[in-house]
Amino acid sequence: MYRLDMRIMHVVEVMVSGIKTVRKNINFPIDLVEEINCVTKELKIDFSKFIREASEEYVSHIKKAELEKELEEGYRAKAKLNLKICEDFKHVNGENL
Repeated sequence: MYRLDMRIMHVVEVMVSGIKTVRKNINFPIDLVEEINCVTKELKIDFSKFIREASEEYVSHIKKAELEKELEEGYRAKAKLNLKICEDFKHVNGENL
């Protein structure tokens, strides 16, 4: 699991590309910063944009995993009912439809 150590030193609201943003001070391990710097240089994007996009992707990943878990729980909860319905209608051949 990923974990960022976030300590707010001060909050400043700034407009970036027409979007209201908040400035935060975040601590990273040096080796991770060096890796990110290499990637951002290669992609020709700034560090902040990279972190924003990575954060958005990670949040999206978490939400998707939560939804999948909820759906699975729902399917499991309905499994017995679905099996009973299938059993009740197993002799129906559809000729009268």
